[in-house]
Amino acid sequence: MEKQFKKYLQVLILCFAAAMLGFGLINVFLDVFGLFGFKNKDQVRVYGEERFSKYLMTFEFVPQNFEGMILGPSLSANLNPDHIQNKNYFNLSLMGARINNVLSLATNVIENNGNIKEAIVCIHPYVTSDTGTDTSDFMNPDTYWKAFGSVNLLRVYGLGIIRNFNLWPNKYPKNQYNTNGSNSFEPLFKVENVSNRILEEVNNVKVNEFDIGEDQRKDFEELLTLLQTNNIRTFVYYHPVPYPIFDAYKEEIDQYWKDILSMAKNNQGSQLSFYNFNNPEFYDFSQDVSNYIDHGHLSKKGQGILIQKILTQWEHRNH
Repeated sequence: MEKQFKKYLQVLILCFAAAMLGFGLINVFLDVFGLFGFKNKDQVRVYGEERFSKYLMTFEFVPQNFEGMILGPSLSANLNPDHIQNKNYFNLSLMGARINNVLSLATNVIENNGNIKEAIVCIHPYVTSDTGTDTSDFMNPDTYWKAFGSVNLLRVYGLGIIRNFNLWPNKYPKNQYNTNGSNSFEPLFKVENVSNRILEEVNNVKVNEFDIGEDQRKDFEELLTLLQTNNIRTFVYYHPVPYPIFDAYKEEIDQYWKDILSMAKNNQGSQLSFYNFNNPEFYDFSQDVSNYIDHGHLSKKGQGILIQKILTQWEHRNH
Protein backbone atom coordinates (compact mmCIF):
# COMPACT_ATOMS: atom_id res chain seq x y z
CA MET A 1 0.00 0.00 0.00
CA GLU A 2 2.81 2.37 0.94
CA LYS A 3 4.67 1.60 -2.32
CA GLN A 4 1.54 2.25 -4.35
CA PHE A 5 1.08 5.58 -2.61
CA LYS A 6 4.70 6.60 -3.30
CA LYS A 7 4.32 5.62 -6.94
CA TYR A 8 1.07 7.56 -7.19
CA LEU A 9 2.72 10.58 -5.57
CA GLN A 10 5.68 10.43 -7.97
CA VAL A 11 3.37 10.23 -10.99
CA LEU A 12 1.30 13.12 -9.61
CA ILE A 13 4.40 15.26 -9.10
CA LEU A 14 5.69 14.46 -12.60
CA CYS A 15 2.32 15.27 -14.16
CA PHE A 16 2.17 18.54 -12.23
CA ALA A 17 5.73 19.45 -13.29
CA ALA A 18 4.93 18.58 -16.93
CA ALA A 19 1.77 20.66 -16.81
CA MET A 20 3.67 23.64 -15.34
CA LEU A 21 6.42 23.29 -17.94
CA GLY A 22 3.83 23.05 -20.71
CA PHE A 23 2.01 26.13 -19.43
CA GLY A 24 5.27 28.04 -19.28
CA LEU A 25 6.19 27.06 -22.83
CA ILE A 26 2.77 28.12 -24.08
CA ASN A 27 3.25 31.52 -22.43
CA VAL A 28 6.66 31.84 -24.09
CA PHE A 29 5.15 31.01 -27.48
CA LEU A 30 2.24 33.46 -27.02
CA ASP A 31 4.81 36.10 -26.01
CA VAL A 32 2.17 38.68 -25.11
CA PHE A 33 4.80 41.15 -23.78
CA GLY A 34 7.35 40.77 -26.58
CA LEU A 35 9.86 39.20 -24.18
CA PHE A 36 10.99 36.24 -26.24
CA GLY A 37 11.03 37.40 -29.87
CA PHE A 38 8.08 35.32 -31.08
CA LYS A 39 5.87 38.31 -31.88
CA ASN A 40 6.26 41.03 -34.48
CA LYS A 41 6.36 44.59 -33.20
CA ASP A 42 2.86 45.37 -34.51
CA GLN A 43 1.36 42.41 -32.62
CA VAL A 44 2.40 43.40 -29.09
CA ARG A 45 0.10 45.65 -27.10
CA VAL A 46 -1.24 46.18 -23.59
CA TYR A 47 -4.52 44.39 -22.92
CA GLY A 48 -4.78 45.12 -19.20
CA GLU A 49 -2.78 45.07 -15.97
CA GLU A 50 -0.99 48.12 -17.36
CA ARG A 51 1.83 48.35 -14.81
CA PHE A 52 2.55 44.65 -15.01
CA SER A 53 2.42 44.64 -18.82
CA LYS A 54 4.49 47.75 -19.50
CA TYR A 55 7.15 46.81 -16.96
CA LEU A 56 7.59 43.42 -18.65
CA MET A 57 7.85 45.22 -22.00
CA THR A 58 10.88 47.14 -20.70
CA PHE A 59 13.00 43.97 -20.62
CA GLU A 60 13.09 43.36 -24.36
CA PHE A 61 10.27 44.81 -26.43
CA VAL A 62 10.75 48.53 -25.78
CA PRO A 63 14.58 48.75 -25.68
CA GLN A 64 15.01 46.60 -28.79
CA ASN A 65 12.25 48.05 -30.97
CA PHE A 66 12.09 51.78 -30.18
CA GLU A 67 14.48 54.73 -30.15
CA GLY A 68 12.53 56.97 -27.78
CA MET A 69 10.21 56.69 -24.78
CA ILE A 70 7.56 58.88 -23.14
CA LEU A 71 7.48 58.64 -19.34
CA GLY A 72 4.90 60.02 -16.93
CA PRO A 73 1.41 59.60 -15.43
CA SER A 74 -1.98 59.48 -17.14
CA LEU A 75 -1.51 63.12 -18.19
CA SER A 76 0.99 61.92 -20.79
CA ALA A 77 -0.37 58.39 -21.23
CA ASN A 78 -2.59 59.34 -24.17
CA LEU A 79 0.11 61.25 -26.08
CA ASN A 80 0.28 59.37 -29.36
CA PRO A 81 3.90 58.98 -30.53
CA ASP A 82 2.65 58.82 -34.12
CA HIS A 83 2.72 62.64 -33.97
CA ILE A 84 6.53 62.47 -33.67
CA GLN A 85 7.63 62.34 -37.29
CA ASN A 86 10.55 60.18 -38.40
CA LYS A 87 11.14 58.82 -34.89
CA ASN A 88 10.04 55.58 -33.30
CA TYR A 89 8.70 56.25 -29.77
CA PHE A 90 6.92 54.07 -27.21
CA ASN A 91 4.68 55.58 -24.54
CA LEU A 92 5.57 54.02 -21.17
CA SER A 93 3.37 56.40 -19.16
CA LEU A 94 1.12 54.77 -16.58
CA MET A 95 -2.22 55.62 -15.06
CA GLY A 96 -1.48 56.92 -11.56
CA ALA A 97 2.29 56.76 -12.00
CA ARG A 98 4.52 58.30 -9.35
CA ILE A 99 8.16 59.21 -9.82
CA ASN A 100 9.34 55.88 -8.34
CA ASN A 101 7.37 54.08 -11.09
CA VAL A 102 8.88 56.33 -13.75
CA LEU A 103 12.37 55.65 -12.38
CA SER A 104 11.80 51.89 -12.34
CA LEU A 105 10.62 51.82 -15.95
CA ALA A 106 13.49 54.02 -17.17
CA THR A 107 16.05 52.00 -15.20
CA ASN A 108 14.92 48.69 -16.66
CA VAL A 109 14.85 50.05 -20.21
CA ILE A 110 18.37 51.43 -19.88
CA GLU A 111 19.74 48.29 -18.22
CA ASN A 112 18.42 46.30 -21.17
CA ASN A 113 19.06 49.07 -23.67
CA GLY A 114 19.41 48.40 -27.32
CA ASN A 115 18.11 51.39 -29.26
CA ILE A 116 16.65 53.96 -26.83
CA LYS A 117 18.34 57.32 -27.34
CA GLU A 118 15.65 59.85 -26.33
CA ALA A 119 13.10 60.39 -23.57
CA ILE A 120 10.21 62.77 -22.98
CA VAL A 121 9.31 63.06 -19.29
CA CYS A 122 6.04 64.55 -18.03
CA ILE A 123 6.24 66.22 -14.62
CA HIS A 124 3.31 67.30 -12.44
CA PRO A 125 2.89 67.71 -8.65
CA TYR A 126 0.91 64.46 -8.59
CA VAL A 127 4.00 62.59 -9.81
CA THR A 128 6.34 63.93 -7.13
CA SER A 129 3.96 64.19 -4.18
CA ASP A 130 4.31 61.79 -1.24
CA THR A 131 0.56 61.85 -0.56
CA GLY A 132 -1.28 58.66 -1.41
CA THR A 133 1.85 56.89 -2.68
CA ASP A 134 1.21 53.23 -3.47
CA THR A 135 4.24 51.08 -2.73
CA SER A 136 2.65 47.85 -4.02
CA ASP A 137 3.51 47.58 -7.68
CA PHE A 138 5.30 45.32 -10.15
CA MET A 139 8.31 47.52 -10.75
CA ASN A 140 11.06 45.05 -9.81
CA PRO A 141 13.15 42.54 -11.79
CA ASP A 142 11.43 39.52 -10.19
CA THR A 143 8.33 40.38 -12.23
CA TYR A 144 10.11 38.85 -15.23
CA TRP A 145 9.34 35.33 -14.01
CA LYS A 146 5.61 36.09 -13.81
CA ALA A 147 5.57 36.14 -17.60
CA PHE A 148 5.92 32.34 -17.53
CA GLY A 149 2.84 31.88 -15.36
CA SER A 150 1.01 33.95 -12.75
CA VAL A 151 -2.39 35.26 -11.74
CA ASN A 152 -1.50 38.59 -13.33
CA LEU A 153 -0.73 36.85 -16.61
CA LEU A 154 -4.09 35.06 -16.53
CA ARG A 155 -5.81 38.40 -15.97
CA VAL A 156 -4.03 39.78 -19.03
CA TYR A 157 -5.25 36.81 -21.09
CA GLY A 158 -8.79 37.33 -19.80
CA LEU A 159 -8.76 41.04 -20.65
CA GLY A 160 -7.24 40.23 -24.03
CA ILE A 161 -10.19 37.96 -24.81
CA ILE A 162 -12.67 40.60 -23.61
CA ARG A 163 -11.06 43.29 -25.76
CA ASN A 164 -10.49 41.19 -28.88
CA PHE A 165 -14.09 39.99 -28.94
CA ASN A 166 -15.41 43.40 -27.87
CA LEU A 167 -17.36 41.81 -24.99
CA TRP A 168 -17.39 44.87 -22.71
CA PRO A 169 -16.76 47.94 -24.90
CA ASN A 170 -17.96 50.50 -22.34
CA LYS A 171 -15.28 49.48 -19.85
CA TYR A 172 -12.66 47.66 -21.93
CA PRO A 173 -12.68 49.09 -25.48
CA LYS A 174 -11.13 46.85 -28.11
CA ASN A 175 -8.25 49.10 -29.17
CA GLN A 176 -7.81 51.26 -26.08
CA TYR A 177 -4.04 50.65 -26.06
CA ASN A 178 -2.07 51.23 -29.24
CA THR A 179 0.98 49.18 -30.19
CA ASN A 180 3.09 52.29 -29.49
CA GLY A 181 1.95 52.21 -25.86
CA SER A 182 -0.40 55.20 -25.94
CA ASN A 183 -3.68 54.84 -24.07
CA SER A 184 -6.72 56.06 -26.04
CA PHE A 185 -8.80 56.65 -22.93
CA GLU A 186 -10.67 59.72 -24.22
CA PRO A 187 -14.08 57.96 -24.50
CA LEU A 188 -13.70 56.65 -20.93
CA PHE A 189 -12.61 59.92 -19.28
CA LYS A 190 -14.35 62.65 -21.28
CA VAL A 191 -16.87 64.62 -19.25
CA GLU A 192 -19.94 66.34 -20.66
CA ASN A 193 -19.01 69.82 -19.50
CA VAL A 194 -15.24 70.31 -19.42
CA SER A 195 -15.42 73.94 -18.23
CA ASN A 196 -17.48 73.00 -15.18
CA ARG A 197 -15.19 70.07 -14.36
CA ILE A 198 -12.17 72.38 -14.44
CA LEU A 199 -13.88 74.89 -12.13
CA GLU A 200 -14.75 72.06 -9.72
CA GLU A 201 -11.11 71.02 -9.63
CA VAL A 202 -10.05 74.52 -8.57
CA ASN A 203 -11.68 73.82 -5.20
CA ASN A 204 -10.29 70.28 -4.97
CA VAL A 205 -6.60 71.17 -5.26
CA LYS A 206 -4.72 71.12 -1.96
CA VAL A 207 -1.70 73.39 -1.50
CA ASN A 208 0.42 70.61 0.05
CA GLU A 209 0.12 68.65 -3.21
CA PHE A 210 2.78 70.98 -4.64
CA ASP A 211 5.31 69.86 -2.04
CA ILE A 212 7.89 67.36 -3.29
CA GLY A 213 8.41 64.44 -0.91
CA GLU A 214 11.89 63.60 0.34
CA ASP A 215 11.93 60.15 -1.30
CA GLN A 216 10.37 61.55 -4.46
CA ARG A 217 13.07 64.22 -4.63
CA LYS A 218 15.76 61.54 -4.47
CA ASP A 219 14.01 59.48 -7.16
CA PHE A 220 13.70 62.46 -9.49
CA GLU A 221 17.37 63.37 -9.07
CA GLU A 222 18.31 59.73 -9.64
CA LEU A 223 16.19 59.68 -12.81
CA LEU A 224 17.96 62.76 -14.19
CA THR A 225 21.38 61.30 -13.36
CA LEU A 226 20.44 57.98 -14.97
CA LEU A 227 19.33 59.64 -18.21
CA GLN A 228 22.28 62.03 -18.29
CA THR A 229 24.99 59.44 -17.61
CA ASN A 230 23.57 57.09 -20.23
CA ASN A 231 23.48 59.84 -22.88
CA ILE A 232 19.70 59.71 -23.24
CA ARG A 233 18.65 62.98 -24.87
CA THR A 234 15.80 64.11 -22.59
CA PHE A 235 13.02 66.71 -22.55
CA VAL A 236 11.37 67.24 -19.14
CA TYR A 237 8.15 69.26 -19.27
CA TYR A 238 5.56 70.52 -16.82
CA HIS A 239 2.14 69.47 -18.09
CA PRO A 240 -0.11 72.43 -19.09
CA VAL A 241 -2.65 72.98 -16.32
CA PRO A 242 -6.08 74.33 -17.42
CA TYR A 243 -5.93 78.10 -16.99
CA PRO A 244 -8.55 78.51 -14.20
CA ILE A 245 -6.54 76.07 -12.04
CA PHE A 246 -3.28 77.79 -12.96
CA ASP A 247 -4.75 81.23 -12.18
CA ALA A 248 -5.88 80.09 -8.72
CA TYR A 249 -2.53 78.49 -7.86
CA LYS A 250 -0.06 80.48 -9.93
CA GLU A 251 2.34 81.11 -7.05
CA GLU A 252 2.44 77.43 -6.04
CA ILE A 253 2.83 76.27 -9.65
CA ASP A 254 5.69 78.68 -10.33
CA GLN A 255 7.43 77.69 -7.08
CA TYR A 256 7.01 74.01 -7.90
CA TRP A 257 8.76 74.46 -11.24
CA LYS A 258 11.59 76.40 -9.59
CA ASP A 259 11.99 73.48 -7.21
CA ILE A 260 12.14 71.05 -10.14
CA LEU A 261 14.81 73.16 -11.86
CA SER A 262 16.82 73.42 -8.63
CA MET A 263 17.09 69.62 -8.56
CA ALA A 264 18.34 69.67 -12.13
CA LYS A 265 21.35 71.85 -11.33
CA ASN A 266 23.50 68.83 -10.55
CA ASN A 267 22.63 67.37 -13.95
CA GLN A 268 23.23 70.26 -16.28
CA GLY A 269 24.31 69.15 -19.70
CA SER A 270 23.49 69.07 -23.37
CA GLN A 271 21.42 65.89 -22.92
CA LEU A 272 18.77 67.51 -20.67
CA SER A 273 16.18 70.15 -21.61
CA PHE A 274 13.38 71.59 -19.45
CA TYR A 275 10.23 73.55 -20.28
CA ASN A 276 7.21 74.71 -18.31
CA PHE A 277 4.06 74.68 -20.43
CA ASN A 278 2.40 76.94 -17.87
CA ASN A 279 4.39 79.92 -19.15
CA PRO A 280 2.45 82.98 -20.43
CA GLU A 281 3.30 82.08 -24.03
CA PHE A 282 1.18 78.95 -23.59
CA TYR A 283 -1.88 80.59 -22.01
CA ASP A 284 -3.83 80.39 -25.29
CA PHE A 285 -3.59 76.62 -25.08
CA SER A 286 -4.60 76.29 -21.42
CA GLN A 287 -7.52 78.73 -21.88
CA ASP A 288 -8.98 76.66 -24.72
CA VAL A 289 -11.14 73.98 -23.06
CA SER A 290 -11.33 72.03 -26.34
CA ASN A 291 -7.73 70.96 -25.62
CA TYR A 292 -8.96 68.98 -22.58
CA ILE A 293 -11.41 66.15 -21.88
CA ASP A 294 -11.67 66.85 -18.14
CA HIS A 295 -9.73 68.77 -15.47
CA GLY A 296 -6.31 67.96 -16.95
CA HIS A 297 -6.14 65.14 -19.49
CA LEU A 298 -5.78 66.28 -23.08
CA SER A 299 -8.14 65.79 -26.00
CA LYS A 300 -6.85 64.45 -29.31
CA LYS A 301 -6.57 68.04 -30.52
CA GLY A 302 -4.64 69.05 -27.40
CA GLN A 303 -2.31 66.06 -27.68
CA GLY A 304 -1.34 66.92 -31.25
CA ILE A 305 -0.64 70.54 -30.37
CA LEU A 306 1.35 69.69 -27.24
CA ILE A 307 3.60 67.17 -28.99
CA GLN A 308 4.42 69.68 -31.72
CA LYS A 309 5.18 72.31 -29.06
CA ILE A 310 7.41 69.82 -27.24
CA LEU A 311 9.37 69.15 -30.40
CA THR A 312 9.63 72.87 -31.17
CA GLN A 313 10.81 73.83 -27.69
CA TRP A 314 13.23 70.90 -27.63
CA GLU A 315 14.77 71.92 -30.93
CA HIS A 316 14.95 75.54 -29.79
CA ARG A 317 16.85 74.56 -26.64
CA ASN A 318 19.41 72.63 -28.64
CA HIS A 319 20.48 75.75 -30.53
